[in-house]
Amino acid sequence: MLQTLEKKFKRRKYNMIKKEVNKIKYIAEEIIDIPFGSIDSKKRHRNISLARQVVGAFIVCELGIDIAKASELMNRDRTSFYFYKRKHQEYMSDCRIYPEYNQLFELVYKRYMNDDESIFKSKDTISWFEQLEKIKQEQ
Repeated sequence: MLQTLEKKFKRRKYNMIKKEVNKIKYIAEEIIDIPFGSIDSKKRHRNISLARQVVGAFIVCELGIDIAKASELMNRDRTSFYFYKRKHQEYMSDCRIYPEYNQLFELVYKRYMNDDESIFKSKDTISWFEQLEKIKQEQ
């Protein structure tokens, strides 16, 4: 009985995080005007890979989602997220390197953070959910 409750809670938490990641993907696809679902595809067109890189960096760097979990949520290899994180730091340190990246990142950031229904407004929210999960497991 207790195990099934734990599984339900984990599944609910996973689905909630997945929903937020899908919302971020949708925002990026809408801003850059690419077909919906393109970020999940294996296509390597410039706009698609730019949007994928921005979303990957956003969920890892801004929301604080673990790289292993992010790779599972976006169906990408974990090493891609190390690349996204490294390039994000490089591009944000000097806006002249890749101005399109910086513009898209800022637009996605503003649109997601200004949305009243967005759950993960900071890294603290993710850690709060993890602490809540630990407390429920102890009970």
